[in-house]
Amino acid sequence: MECHQIECCGASLMEYRRLQMSKGGSFLISLPKEWVKANGLTGGAVLRLEAGEGGELTIKAESAAEVGRGITAVIRGGDGLERQIRANYLYGADTIVIELGRSMTPDAREEVSTAIRKLVGLEIVEEDATSMTVQSLLQPASMPVKSTLRRAYALAANMHREAEVALVRRDADLAVSVERRDDEVDRLYFLMVRQLRLALRKPSMTERLGIKPAECLELRMAAKYVETIADYAGAVAASVPKLASEDPGKDTMDAIARLSGVAYRVHNNAAQALFRQDVKLSEAVLAENRQLGQALAAVNELLTTMPPRLAALLDSIAIYFYQIGEQGIDLAELVSGATV
Repeated sequence: MECHQIECCGASLMEYRRLQMSKGGSFLISLPKEWVKANGLTGGAVLRLEAGEGGELTIKAESAAEVGRGITAVIRGGDGLERQIRANYLYGADTIVIELGRSMTPDAREEVSTAIRKLVGLEIVEEDATSMTVQSLLQPASMPVKSTLRRAYALAANMHREAEVALVRRDADLAVSVERRDDEVDRLYFLMVRQLRLALRKPSMTERLGIKPAECLELRMAAKYVETIADYAGAVAASVPKLASEDPGKDTMDAIARLSGVAYRVHNNAAQALFRQDVKLSEAVLAENRQLGQALAAVNELLTTMPPRLAALLDSIAIYFYQIGEQGIDLAELVSGATV
Protein backbone atom coordinates (compact mmCIF):
# COMPACT_ATOMS: atom_id res chain seq x y z
CA MET A 1 0.00 0.00 0.00
CA GLU A 2 1.46 3.36 -1.13
CA CYS A 3 0.84 6.79 0.35
CA HIS A 4 0.34 9.55 -2.28
CA GLN A 5 -0.06 13.29 -1.92
CA ILE A 6 -2.04 14.56 -4.87
CA GLU A 7 -2.67 18.11 -6.01
CA CYS A 8 -6.30 18.56 -6.93
CA CYS A 9 -7.94 21.85 -7.90
CA GLY A 10 -5.24 23.83 -6.08
CA ALA A 11 -5.54 21.84 -2.84
CA SER A 12 -3.46 18.94 -1.54
CA LEU A 13 -5.29 15.65 -1.31
CA MET A 14 -3.83 12.90 0.85
CA GLU A 15 -5.31 9.47 0.27
CA TYR A 16 -4.39 5.84 0.78
CA ARG A 17 -5.06 3.42 -2.05
CA ARG A 18 -4.56 -0.32 -2.09
CA LEU A 19 -2.23 -1.79 -4.72
CA GLN A 20 -4.00 -4.49 -6.74
CA MET A 21 -2.67 -7.26 -8.95
CA SER A 22 -4.32 -8.25 -12.21
CA LYS A 23 -4.64 -11.78 -13.51
CA GLY A 24 -1.84 -11.06 -15.95
CA GLY A 25 0.55 -10.16 -13.14
CA SER A 26 0.46 -6.36 -13.60
CA PHE A 27 0.11 -4.07 -10.58
CA LEU A 28 -2.72 -1.54 -10.64
CA ILE A 29 -3.80 1.46 -8.59
CA SER A 30 -6.84 3.64 -9.20
CA LEU A 31 -6.55 7.45 -9.44
CA PRO A 32 -8.86 9.92 -7.67
CA LYS A 33 -11.70 10.85 -9.97
CA GLU A 34 -11.47 14.53 -8.96
CA TRP A 35 -7.79 14.68 -10.00
CA VAL A 36 -8.52 13.01 -13.33
CA LYS A 37 -11.32 15.46 -14.11
CA ALA A 38 -9.36 18.50 -12.92
CA ASN A 39 -6.56 17.66 -15.35
CA GLY A 40 -8.90 17.02 -18.28
CA LEU A 41 -7.92 13.37 -18.63
CA THR A 42 -9.89 10.59 -20.26
CA GLY A 43 -9.38 6.90 -20.86
CA GLY A 44 -6.28 6.26 -22.95
CA ALA A 45 -4.47 9.40 -21.75
CA VAL A 46 -0.72 9.04 -21.29
CA LEU A 47 0.72 9.97 -17.89
CA ARG A 48 4.32 10.65 -16.95
CA LEU A 49 5.69 8.63 -14.03
CA GLU A 50 8.84 9.65 -12.18
CA ALA A 51 10.44 7.41 -9.55
CA GLY A 52 12.19 9.25 -6.71
CA GLU A 53 14.08 8.26 -3.60
CA GLY A 54 12.53 6.58 -0.61
CA GLY A 55 9.80 4.83 -2.58
CA GLU A 56 8.34 8.06 -3.97
CA LEU A 57 6.44 7.91 -7.27
CA THR A 58 5.24 11.13 -8.91
CA ILE A 59 2.44 11.10 -11.48
CA LYS A 60 2.26 14.07 -13.85
CA ALA A 61 -0.46 14.96 -16.31
CA GLU A 62 1.50 17.51 -18.38
CA SER A 63 2.88 14.97 -20.81
CA ALA A 64 -0.61 13.86 -21.75
CA ALA A 65 -1.08 17.14 -23.56
CA GLU A 66 2.26 16.77 -25.31
CA VAL A 67 1.99 13.27 -26.68
CA GLY A 68 0.80 13.11 -30.26
CA ARG A 69 0.46 16.87 -30.61
CA GLY A 70 2.77 19.07 -32.63
CA ILE A 71 2.77 22.45 -34.28
CA THR A 72 1.92 22.59 -37.98
CA ALA A 73 2.89 25.65 -40.00
CA VAL A 74 1.69 26.46 -43.51
CA ILE A 75 3.76 28.59 -45.90
CA ARG A 76 1.82 30.13 -48.76
CA GLY A 77 4.23 32.86 -49.89
CA GLY A 78 7.12 31.98 -52.19
CA ASP A 79 9.40 34.85 -51.20
CA GLY A 80 12.24 33.86 -48.89
CA LEU A 81 11.26 30.21 -48.57
CA GLU A 82 14.49 29.28 -46.83
CA ARG A 83 14.03 32.06 -44.28
CA GLN A 84 10.39 31.10 -43.66
CA ILE A 85 11.24 27.43 -43.16
CA ARG A 86 14.03 28.31 -40.75
CA ALA A 87 11.78 30.69 -38.80
CA ASN A 88 9.07 28.04 -38.38
CA TYR A 89 11.67 25.43 -37.40
CA LEU A 90 13.11 27.72 -34.73
CA TYR A 91 9.60 28.45 -33.46
CA GLY A 92 9.15 24.72 -32.93
CA ALA A 93 6.95 23.61 -35.83
CA ASP A 94 7.00 19.82 -36.21
CA THR A 95 5.35 19.89 -39.64
CA ILE A 96 5.82 22.60 -42.28
CA VAL A 97 3.52 22.52 -45.31
CA ILE A 98 4.52 24.59 -48.34
CA GLU A 99 1.47 25.41 -50.50
CA LEU A 100 2.20 28.15 -53.02
CA GLY A 101 -1.09 27.82 -54.92
CA ARG A 102 0.72 26.95 -58.14
CA SER A 103 3.16 24.41 -59.48
CA MET A 104 6.40 24.58 -57.54
CA THR A 105 9.31 25.65 -59.70
CA PRO A 106 12.65 23.83 -59.64
CA ASP A 107 14.14 26.89 -57.93
CA ALA A 108 11.52 26.72 -55.16
CA ARG A 109 12.15 23.02 -54.63
CA GLU A 110 15.88 23.60 -54.49
CA GLU A 111 15.37 26.39 -51.94
CA VAL A 112 13.37 24.01 -49.75
CA SER A 113 16.05 21.33 -50.07
CA THR A 114 18.77 23.85 -49.20
CA ALA A 115 16.82 24.96 -46.12
CA ILE A 116 16.34 21.46 -44.70
CA ARG A 117 20.01 20.58 -45.27
CA LYS A 118 20.87 23.38 -42.84
CA LEU A 119 18.43 22.22 -40.13
CA VAL A 120 18.85 19.09 -38.00
CA GLY A 121 16.05 16.52 -38.23
CA LEU A 122 14.00 17.95 -41.11
CA GLU A 123 12.99 15.68 -43.97
CA ILE A 124 10.60 15.98 -46.93
CA VAL A 125 7.85 13.43 -46.22
CA GLU A 126 5.31 14.33 -48.91
CA GLU A 127 5.62 16.02 -52.28
CA ASP A 128 3.45 16.63 -55.32
CA ALA A 129 3.29 19.16 -58.15
CA THR A 130 1.95 22.02 -56.03
CA SER A 131 3.04 21.33 -52.45
CA MET A 132 5.68 19.86 -50.18
CA THR A 133 5.45 18.70 -46.58
CA VAL A 134 8.51 18.90 -44.38
CA GLN A 135 8.56 17.18 -41.00
CA SER A 136 10.91 17.13 -38.03
CA LEU A 137 11.77 13.50 -37.35
CA LEU A 138 14.03 14.29 -34.39
CA GLN A 139 12.60 13.99 -30.90
CA PRO A 140 13.73 17.08 -28.92
CA ALA A 141 14.92 15.06 -25.94
CA SER A 142 17.08 12.73 -28.07
CA MET A 143 19.87 15.36 -28.14
CA PRO A 144 20.30 17.05 -24.73
CA VAL A 145 21.01 20.77 -25.11
CA LYS A 146 24.28 20.74 -23.19
CA SER A 147 25.62 17.83 -25.24
CA THR A 148 24.75 19.71 -28.41
CA LEU A 149 26.53 22.80 -27.08
CA ARG A 150 29.66 20.75 -26.34
CA ARG A 151 29.62 19.33 -29.86
CA ALA A 152 29.15 22.76 -31.41
CA TYR A 153 32.00 24.19 -29.36
CA ALA A 154 34.34 21.33 -30.30
CA LEU A 155 33.65 22.01 -33.97
CA ALA A 156 34.08 25.78 -33.60
CA ALA A 157 37.36 25.41 -31.66
CA ASN A 158 38.75 23.04 -34.28
CA MET A 159 37.72 25.49 -37.01
CA HIS A 160 39.69 28.21 -35.23
CA ARG A 161 42.83 26.08 -34.97
CA GLU A 162 42.69 24.96 -38.58
CA ALA A 163 41.90 28.47 -39.84
CA GLU A 164 45.14 29.63 -38.21
CA VAL A 165 47.08 26.74 -39.81
CA ALA A 166 45.54 27.47 -43.21
CA LEU A 167 46.51 31.13 -42.87
CA VAL A 168 50.12 30.49 -41.84
CA ARG A 169 50.65 27.86 -44.55
CA ARG A 170 48.50 29.60 -47.19
CA ASP A 171 46.65 26.28 -47.51
CA ALA A 172 43.63 27.04 -49.71
CA ASP A 173 42.21 23.49 -49.52
CA LEU A 174 42.24 23.50 -45.72
CA ALA A 175 40.68 26.95 -45.74
CA VAL A 176 37.78 25.67 -47.86
CA SER A 177 37.30 22.75 -45.45
CA VAL A 178 37.11 25.16 -42.51
CA GLU A 179 34.51 27.32 -44.26
CA ARG A 180 32.31 24.31 -45.00
CA ARG A 181 32.24 23.24 -41.36
CA ASP A 182 30.58 26.51 -40.41
CA ASP A 183 27.34 25.07 -41.82
CA GLU A 184 27.49 22.19 -39.33
CA VAL A 185 27.93 24.57 -36.40
CA ASP A 186 24.97 26.58 -37.70
CA ARG A 187 22.87 23.40 -37.80
CA LEU A 188 23.63 22.67 -34.18
CA TYR A 189 23.01 26.29 -33.21
CA PHE A 190 19.58 26.32 -34.85
CA LEU A 191 18.75 23.04 -33.11
CA MET A 192 19.66 24.52 -29.72
CA VAL A 193 17.54 27.61 -30.36
CA ARG A 194 14.61 25.37 -31.30
CA GLN A 195 15.04 23.27 -28.15
CA LEU A 196 15.39 26.25 -25.84
CA ARG A 197 12.32 27.96 -27.27
CA LEU A 198 10.41 24.72 -26.77
CA ALA A 199 11.61 24.64 -23.16
CA LEU A 200 10.37 28.18 -22.58
CA ARG A 201 6.95 27.40 -24.05
CA LYS A 202 6.64 24.06 -22.25
CA PRO A 203 8.52 24.14 -18.93
CA SER A 204 7.69 20.47 -18.44
CA MET A 205 10.09 19.70 -21.31
CA THR A 206 13.16 21.11 -19.59
CA GLU A 207 13.93 17.96 -17.63
CA ARG A 208 13.73 15.86 -20.78
CA LEU A 209 16.16 18.27 -22.46
CA GLY A 210 18.58 17.92 -19.56
CA ILE A 211 18.31 21.53 -18.36
CA LYS A 212 16.58 23.72 -15.80
CA PRO A 213 14.21 26.58 -16.78
CA ALA A 214 16.59 29.13 -15.25
CA GLU A 215 19.38 27.95 -17.57
CA CYS A 216 17.59 28.71 -20.85
CA LEU A 217 18.72 32.33 -21.26
CA GLU A 218 22.37 31.65 -20.44
CA LEU A 219 22.48 28.60 -22.70
CA ARG A 220 20.92 30.60 -25.53
CA MET A 221 23.65 33.23 -25.13
CA ALA A 222 26.39 30.60 -24.89
CA ALA A 223 25.14 28.96 -28.09
CA LYS A 224 25.33 32.31 -29.89
CA TYR A 225 28.88 32.98 -28.68
CA VAL A 226 29.99 29.54 -29.91
CA GLU A 227 28.28 30.05 -33.27
CA THR A 228 30.02 33.43 -33.60
CA ILE A 229 33.43 31.83 -32.94
CA ALA A 230 32.75 29.55 -35.90
CA ASP A 231 31.65 32.50 -38.05
CA TYR A 232 34.87 34.42 -37.40
CA ALA A 233 36.99 31.31 -37.96
CA GLY A 234 35.22 30.90 -41.29
CA ALA A 235 35.95 34.54 -42.10
CA VAL A 236 39.67 33.98 -41.43
CA ALA A 237 39.61 30.95 -43.72
CA ALA A 238 37.84 32.95 -46.43
CA SER A 239 40.68 35.49 -46.32
CA VAL A 240 43.40 32.92 -47.05
CA PRO A 241 43.08 32.96 -50.88
CA LYS A 242 43.42 36.76 -50.84
CA LEU A 243 46.93 36.36 -49.43
CA ALA A 244 48.06 33.91 -52.11
CA SER A 245 50.29 36.44 -53.86
CA GLU A 246 51.17 38.54 -50.80
CA ASP A 247 54.12 38.33 -48.40
CA PRO A 248 53.21 39.85 -45.05
CA GLY A 249 56.58 38.91 -43.58
CA LYS A 250 57.49 36.45 -40.81
CA ASP A 251 57.24 38.98 -37.97
CA THR A 252 53.71 39.96 -38.91
CA MET A 253 52.51 36.40 -39.34
CA ASP A 254 54.10 35.42 -36.02
CA ALA A 255 52.30 38.31 -34.30
CA ILE A 256 48.96 37.26 -35.82
CA ALA A 257 49.60 33.66 -34.76
CA ARG A 258 50.33 34.84 -31.20
CA LEU A 259 47.05 36.80 -31.20
CA SER A 260 45.24 33.69 -32.41
CA GLY A 261 46.89 31.64 -29.66
CA VAL A 262 45.74 34.03 -26.95
CA ALA A 263 42.22 34.02 -28.37
CA TYR A 264 42.15 30.23 -28.47
CA ARG A 265 43.35 29.93 -24.88
CA VAL A 266 40.71 32.41 -23.76
CA HIS A 267 37.71 30.70 -25.34
CA ASN A 268 38.97 27.17 -24.59
CA ASN A 269 39.35 27.94 -20.88
CA ALA A 270 36.03 29.80 -20.90
CA ALA A 271 34.28 26.79 -22.42
CA GLN A 272 35.82 24.45 -19.84
CA ALA A 273 34.71 26.84 -17.09
CA LEU A 274 31.20 26.82 -18.53
CA PHE A 275 30.96 23.04 -18.82
CA ARG A 276 32.45 22.44 -15.36
CA GLN A 277 30.82 25.46 -13.71
CA ASP A 278 34.26 26.55 -12.54
CA VAL A 279 33.92 30.16 -11.36
CA LYS A 280 37.60 30.42 -10.45
CA LEU A 281 38.66 29.44 -13.97
CA SER A 282 36.17 31.87 -15.51
CA GLU A 283 37.63 34.72 -13.46
CA ALA A 284 41.12 33.76 -14.65
CA VAL A 285 39.83 33.99 -18.22
CA LEU A 286 38.42 37.45 -17.62
CA ALA A 287 41.85 38.56 -16.40
CA GLU A 288 43.28 37.71 -19.85
CA ASN A 289 41.21 40.35 -21.62
CA ARG A 290 44.12 42.75 -21.33
CA GLN A 291 46.51 40.28 -22.98
CA LEU A 292 44.09 39.90 -25.85
CA GLY A 293 44.12 43.66 -26.43
CA GLN A 294 47.91 43.80 -26.20
CA ALA A 295 48.30 41.04 -28.78
CA LEU A 296 46.04 42.96 -31.18
CA ALA A 297 48.01 46.17 -30.60
CA ALA A 298 51.26 44.35 -31.42
CA VAL A 299 49.85 43.32 -34.81
CA ASN A 300 48.57 46.83 -35.54
CA GLU A 301 51.98 48.32 -34.85
CA LEU A 302 53.55 46.09 -37.52
CA LEU A 303 50.88 47.00 -40.05
CA THR A 304 51.71 50.72 -40.02
CA THR A 305 54.64 50.26 -42.42
CA MET A 306 52.82 48.03 -44.92
CA PRO A 307 51.08 48.95 -48.20
CA PRO A 308 47.50 50.07 -47.46
CA ARG A 309 45.77 47.19 -49.26
CA LEU A 310 47.79 44.47 -47.52
CA ALA A 311 47.58 46.26 -44.17
CA ALA A 312 43.77 46.46 -44.45
CA LEU A 313 43.51 42.74 -45.24
CA LEU A 314 45.75 41.70 -42.35
CA ASP A 315 43.98 44.11 -40.02
CA SER A 316 40.64 42.45 -40.79
CA ILE A 317 42.15 39.01 -40.11
CA ALA A 318 43.60 40.24 -36.80
CA ILE A 319 40.20 41.66 -35.85
CA TYR A 320 38.57 38.29 -36.59
CA PHE A 321 40.95 36.54 -34.18
CA TYR A 322 40.44 39.26 -31.60
CA GLN A 323 36.66 38.89 -31.85
CA ILE A 324 37.00 35.12 -31.43
CA GLY A 325 38.76 35.83 -28.13
CA GLU A 326 36.05 38.31 -27.15
CA GLN A 327 33.43 35.57 -27.51
CA GLY A 328 35.46 33.61 -24.98
CA ILE A 329 35.38 36.57 -22.60
CA ASP A 330 31.61 36.67 -23.00
CA LEU A 331 31.39 32.92 -22.26
CA ALA A 332 33.43 33.40 -19.10
CA GLU A 333 31.15 36.21 -17.96
CA LEU A 334 28.20 33.81 -18.12
CA VAL A 335 29.90 31.64 -15.53
CA SER A 336 31.17 34.39 -13.26
CA GLY A 337 27.87 36.30 -13.38
CA ALA A 338 25.37 33.43 -13.20
CA THR A 339 25.11 29.68 -12.85
CA VAL A 340 24.54 28.09 -16.26
